[in-house]
Amino acid sequence: MDLQHASEVISRYIWECSNIIHAKGHNIAKECGLTYDQYHLLIYLKNSKEPPTINEISNILNRAQNTISEKVTRLEEKGLVKRIDDEKDRRIKRVFVTEEGLKLVETIKKERNNRATYMALSKMEYGEISNLLSALEKLYNNLKEGEDD
Repeated sequence: MDLQHASEVISRYIWECSNIIHAKGHNIAKECGLTYDQYHLLIYLKNSKEPPTINEISNILNRAQNTISEKVTRLEEKGLVKRIDDEKDRRIKRVFVTEEGLKLVETIKKERNNRATYMALSKMEYGEISNLLSALEKLYNNLKEGEDD
C-alpha cells in the first residue's frame, strides 16, 4: 500500500472510531436524561474559559438566542447550570456549569470510555495495544509539528 492510500485509510479509521465513541457518548447522555443539544451545551460550557452569555453561546453554536435560553432553562431546572450576574454589568447574565453538571459530564465521559474504548481494547493483546499507543503517539506528534505548515 502506498503512503497516499495508507494516509486515506488511516484518516478514515480515525474518523470512524471517533464517530463511534462520540455516538456512544450521546447514547449515555440520553440514558442520563440529556438531549443531544443539552449534552453538547454542557460540554461547551465546561470547556469555556469564562462563563459565556446566552448571546455568546448562540453565536458559537449558531442557534437563536431564545433556543439557547430555553435549553439553559431546562439545564437549570436539572441543577446542571446556573445563570449568574456579570461582574462588570449587572444587566448581563452569564451561564456556568454547576458542580453537579461537571460531575455528570465526567460520568458520561468515563462511561463512554468504558463502553467503547476499554471494551474494544480488552479484545486485543497487550503488544497490540502497546504498538497502537506508540504509533498513535508518533502520529499525533507529527501532526502537531505540522500545524504551522
